[in-house]
Amino acid sequence: MKRRGTKIKFIFESAIPQKNFYVRNTHSSIRKLARLFPVPPSFVVVHIFRNRASFLRAIHKKKAPDWFVAYVPPKSTSRIYVFDNKEMLTSKKALSQVLLHEMTHLYTNALNPNLPDWLKEGISVYIASQIFKPSISTTDWKKITQKDIPFGHVSWKFAAEHNGYNIAGLLVVFSVRRYGWEKFIVAISYRHSTRFSIKSIPLYFDEKFEQFIADFKKQFVK
Repeated sequence: MKRRGTKIKFIFESAIPQKNFYVRNTHSSIRKLARLFPVPPSFVVVHIFRNRASFLRAIHKKKAPDWFVAYVPPKSTSRIYVFDNKEMLTSKKALSQVLLHEMTHLYTNALNPNLPDWLKEGISVYIASQIFKPSISTTDWKKITQKDIPFGHVSWKFAAEHNGYNIAGLLVVFSVRRYGWEKFIVAISYRHSTRFSIKSIPLYFDEKFEQFIADFKKQFVK
């Protein structure tokens, strides 16, 4: 049976000089993600803003860090909000990565909306090639880890302040190298599990978590 495609709608605030760029890259992202995920979103609306105040109002936030230029509502499979910020998105490569990152959230939510924030962000960082540090400092690792379980007992907001995006991305890299992308996707796709943790991945493959995390630390924690 032929799989249905994803319909896309763009809503631009005033005159956006890069309209064609956004359209091309969104379609390019969808083609890439369709090859990686078994379940596509049926309909996607991409909102592009030139004004930061309008962007924040649209996502119902009073304030946000300067680096915060894009947003997908929790568990959404259809809406992306982007602030066309020339100061933060200084290159077309960076903008393409942001679009692919946010689009990945829609596909991850379509696969399993109950995944924890760290894993959703890690998958997006991995697919958008936004892992900029090949290792993790012991200081950051201790900040986000309790009882040798990363992200187990800390909020995503706290983890993000301590290299959380990079650490989450590296955990996804390690898992995909160890098990393969298709098996990794199957392992995280079970919607009934609302208490998903990093332990859930090796346990799905009947591997001891202690060995999994020991091998990860040996490779990445310096």
